[in-house]
Amino acid sequence: MADLLSVLVSGVLVGTVYAYMAYGLGLIYGVLRVVNLAHGAFLTLGVYVTWWLHAAFGLDPLVSLLVTVPLGFFLGALVERSLVFRLRDSPPVTTLLLLFGVWLIVRNVLYLIFGGADRSLLTDYSLESFAMGPLAVSLPRVIVAVFSLLGFLVLALLLKKAWAGLALRAVAGDREAASLSGIPVNRVWAVAFGIGSALAMSAGSLMSLFYSVTPEFGARFLLKSFCVVVLGGLTNMGGILVAGVALGVAEDLTAFYFHTGYRDVVSFIVLVLALVLRRADTG
Repeated sequence: MADLLSVLVSGVLVGTVYAYMAYGLGLIYGVLRVVNLAHGAFLTLGVYVTWWLHAAFGLDPLVSLLVTVPLGFFLGALVERSLVFRLRDSPPVTTLLLLFGVWLIVRNVLYLIFGGADRSLLTDYSLESFAMGPLAVSLPRVIVAVFSLLGFLVLALLLKKAWAGLALRAVAGDREAASLSGIPVNRVWAVAFGIGSALAMSAGSLMSLFYSVTPEFGARFLLKSFCVVVLGGLTNMGGILVAGVALGVAEDLTAFYFHTGYRDVVSFIVLVLALVLRRADTG
């Protein structure tokens, strides 16, 4: 029984960061109506920048958020202004292929620079745990869950209270009406892509505490991000949080009862089922 409770707690903790990494994908789609396949590239850049800062300067992964968040925003806004914006009137598949190309370029550049070997990031607390009743809870997972929830809280306040957040919601709701009311839609697009990319890179920073650093990192977690936003709703923060936790618990239960090798299959199965059921409902 204690083992099962430990698995459930671990799944909840991991699920919070799943939700955090996925919300950037939903935000970009909600505002720009673009499926951002470069999301995986920003996740991968986040883990590599964090790993490099730790290896070169001994910077703690949590402190590296001060670098990855603004860097992610800048790179995301740059991609939107220089590439995505130019294709705003093109068919959706054109932008989809463009962003997939960005992801491939980033992945292959990382292979050229760092090679394909898995790397790990170890801190003084990487292997630490603490007792919570009969359970032994991983300290890094708790830290990552807390930071993810704080990120959600800051983002929620931004969307509800700040002018930029109100503008994002207005453009997501009705682009033409927002433009007629004086909101600079083009600038809002860049801000949305920047925020979504910053969320992805910061999620990569957090996840570097307990996942291997590899150029294929983004490929693994892009599918999980899609799964979370499809289940939770593209712009529904509460729904995305619940869906992320549910996916984390489902993966850990699968690994517990069957085999750890089946963990990553869960997100694919859930995504397919969700799409099929939604199609049946609308049909």
